[in-house]
Amino acid sequence: MEKIGRVKDLKRGESVSFQYQGKEGILVKTKKGKLVAYSRVCPHEGGTIVWDADINKLLCECHLSIFNVDDGTVYKYSSVFDKMDDLTPIKLEIDDKKDIYTI
Repeated sequence: MEKIGRVKDLKRGESVSFQYQGKEGILVKTKKGKLVAYSRVCPHEGGTIVWDADINKLLCECHLSIFNVDDGTVYKYSSVFDKMDDLTPIKLEIDDKKDIYTI
């Protein structure tokens, strides 16, 4: 397990990047207060996933793919592709001190 932050340090609608198994991950505290984490590597061609709080979605700006923040599923993707895979989730654990860890 690796500590990636503290619940109180992340406001609703904010995100933070972190290292996970040699790759970059993204932790988001949704506007509803749910904590979610995903690989920042887009499942299509490896573009970087970014958080857009204004539309409450995760984006890959390489090909304009959009993902639902709550579960990482594809919301919309470019018509150039036949299919797009969902984001790779990263499991989290929160301890009694409200520290956030990847597991």
